[in-house]
Amino acid sequence: MSKVKIGFSGLSVPEQIERGRLIVTSMKSSGSFGSPNPSLDSVSKAAQELEDAYNESRGRDKTKVALMRLRRKEFLALIVQLSAYVQVASAGNEEVILSSGFGVVSAHTSQPVVAGEVHDVRLTDGSVSGKIQVTWNGAKHAIMYVLLVSLTPDFSKPEPKGATTKT
Repeated sequence: MSKVKIGFSGLSVPEQIERGRLIVTSMKSSGSFGSPNPSLDSVSKAAQELEDAYNESRGRDKTKVALMRLRRKEFLALIVQLSAYVQVASAGNEEVILSSGFGVVSAHTSQPVVAGEVHDVRLTDGSVSGKIQVTWNGAKHAIMYVLLVSLTPDFSKPEPKGATTKT
């Protein structure tokens, strides 16, 4: 089941207005969205009010900037409500979601619980007397390496000696 992605984060106010209008236009032409809640007319009206407030706030008047921020908050609240409507109306169908003008959240690929094996383990003299340096080629999907040491050839009694995130 796909999920609606709003995708307004990081957009400027004019870009958010443009994106909101694109969503309204897409939903009107889609045919998959009978009577959205909130109505597309209310979203269009909020976009126009935000655009007017934005244009008036360019003079940096504190009151007009505050009013523009309030209009933006109202507009974004309607967009969030509209995205929730699209999620329900589409029943998670990716094609229907995309026809609304909204995006689709990309599927996350889960990482395996166990990473692959390290290989090419190399032992060299350490820079301190009595120490050795261990290096290896990293394992795929590894986040952390736990170092075990054993003095027996069959590695029957390993003892933990440390952990690292580096190879």
